[in-house]
Amino acid sequence: MREQIRLDLSNRVLRGKDIFLCHTGADKAWVEHLAERIEGEPYQDRYLGVIFDKWDFAKASNIVLDIEREIDACRFVGVVISKAALAADWPTLERTIAVWSDPSGARGRVIPILRENVTLPPSLRIRNWIDFRDDTRFEEALAELVRLLRGESAPRGRGSLLPVVPVQNLPYEPAPVVITSSCGADVVQERLVCNLFPVVQVPRYIYSAETHLRDKAAVDLACNQRNLPAFILKQGKLSTFSPLARAHGPFRPALQEQGCMAAEKIEEWLRDEDRHRWVVELLNVSLRKHAWDAHLRFENNGKRYFYAPQNNWRKRLWWNLGGKRRPRTVTAKHMGFVRQTDGTRKEVQVGWRHQGFRAKFVHLPCGLFLQMEPTWLLTEMDGKTPKAGPNVGPILVKWLNQERNGQVLRSVRFWSLVLAGGRKSIEISTEQGPIEISLTPSSGSLGFGILGDRLDYDELMRAEVEDDKRILQLDLFELDPDTLHEEEDEDEAAIEAEI
Repeated sequence: MREQIRLDLSNRVLRGKDIFLCHTGADKAWVEHLAERIEGEPYQDRYLGVIFDKWDFAKASNIVLDIEREIDACRFVGVVISKAALAADWPTLERTIAVWSDPSGARGRVIPILRENVTLPPSLRIRNWIDFRDDTRFEEALAELVRLLRGESAPRGRGSLLPVVPVQNLPYEPAPVVITSSCGADVVQERLVCNLFPVVQVPRYIYSAETHLRDKAAVDLACNQRNLPAFILKQGKLSTFSPLARAHGPFRPALQEQGCMAAEKIEEWLRDEDRHRWVVELLNVSLRKHAWDAHLRFENNGKRYFYAPQNNWRKRLWWNLGGKRRPRTVTAKHMGFVRQTDGTRKEVQVGWRHQGFRAKFVHLPCGLFLQMEPTWLLTEMDGKTPKAGPNVGPILVKWLNQERNGQVLRSVRFWSLVLAGGRKSIEISTEQGPIEISLTPSSGSLGFGILGDRLDYDELMRAEVEDDKRILQLDLFELDPDTLHEEEDEDEAAIEAEI
């Protein structure tokens, strides 16, 4: 009896014309389920209403006129995007009518509802899409869509695992939300993971002594050693983490015989307005030495670390990701096209391309950190000399712009593991013990972000592996064959290294 009463009430409830759902027949069952869920949501003194062809279009009517009339009458138009929808003619007609009702996106009427990874049509790229690609997160996407239809902000401070769509009675009809891009933020608590790795241990002392030498090359020559400990030269003094008082220490030939030697606590240097910068410089010199020992090269102008090719072959590293050993090519041949005398174009090697990173220590009010930033660079045929010129910058910018946040985060993780060399933390050797850096990046929280987004660091690493097999960012970007050539050869003779 109670169920019968509920059904009677649902048939008599007032509904508006809130959203028109453009779709193809292949998606009709899913769209009908979505329409049913939307119409179950209250809005002011009624329920949300959906225009759905199965429910609202008579079979003998002029379907084109019905579409035009209902699209004009609805506050929003939802375009269900799937591979089948983009291949079919009829949804293209509906989409065209909808887009031309709001060509610039300024009114925020057209809402792409993304069902699959596809190449978005240009007319929809400027609009905020609702992500329904993951069926396990249907409720979160539905909550986002319903809030958009109601003109509400995302709720804050909700403790449940599933999103809650609150009912908010307003004495007036809210204006449509104006959305002009696909990166609008929701008002939710968001965890932010950055590229700063906390330094958890540093040497206790910095040793300094007077020297008559004024540049690094002169110190190397005087000491007659190729692998001196890290040091800096400041105000006529040589400073290092290595004790200088030893009679046969490596720096003894570079020091003045009667010069004053001192051992000062690193905390005192960090509190000093000038010397805290010298500490950072000494740490960065120590980092370069550590990277060199790991066979990484350092490019001074761009401050980039990278691997050179070995035996004129690509460089691959293996790392554990998601419980599996996976390869990553960090140095590969860079191919280009050269025009021949007969007018044809021939693909030839024009140098090397490298995935690399920038890394440096930074001293912030909250402590010392190692900052890491993934990057790319091109080198000449020797694999060591960085390329320069007006054509290099656009190529590197293009590659960098194609990387999403998840891929950047994974690359930061990858290069931090390279520096760790199989240890549980990054340890840079000094004679007083290691400079130790945590492999867990610093994180914080923001009052805005992506509704329902949950960060599982290891899960993110595993998920991003699958994205490597696809074109980046929903296929919105394509790789230019003139500037980027992916090697398919899986020759067992490839140079491999373990991290």
